[in-house]
Amino acid sequence: MFYYKNLKIDDPSSVYSPREDSELMAEALEKFIKPRATKLRAIEIGCGSGFLSILASKLGAKITSVDINPSAISTTLKNAQMNNVQLTAFQSDLFENVSNKFDLIFFNPPYLPDNDNIDGKETWAEGNTIARFITQAKAHLIPNGSILLLISSLTKTPALNLLKKQGFTVEIIAKKKIPWEELSIILAKPI
Repeated sequence: MFYYKNLKIDDPSSVYSPREDSELMAEALEKFIKPRATKLRAIEIGCGSGFLSILASKLGAKITSVDINPSAISTTLKNAQMNNVQLTAFQSDLFENVSNKFDLIFFNPPYLPDNDNIDGKETWAEGNTIARFITQAKAHLIPNGSILLLISSLTKTPALNLLKKQGFTVEIIAKKKIPWEELSIILAKPI
């Protein structure tokens, strides 16, 4: 079980458990969503346990959550119910099954550079996931929409440059140093 403020999140071994990276994204979401006067339509790509989607919903956003892992979808729905949150969740490989456009897209992607075995799961390695996300995301944003993307100093994909090449302005809005890496949150907006 994972606890964050007033949230209680079941995190079975079949999904990515919230960690330092999740908490950094949570802080970024709190700063981004709270000041907005209108209810944001937001999507979390790679929802895992649903922690970030549930937090965003509690902050006032209307949430869609997707993950390639069917266990993540069932866990997200279970955790949403446990935390009295309404959201939509379905299986999708990034945007494959997503047809809507959103005010906010947020993604705490697999960002490790190789298939190092972490907690017995190799699916958390970066592969080409970040690059695929960046090339697909703009088509799912409203014109004034925003992306929050977490990267690591270990990430091999040049996310900032790729976002710029896809027509985004980029800004690093949060950083957190942990013993083996530095985590950063990128805010990207279409030009």
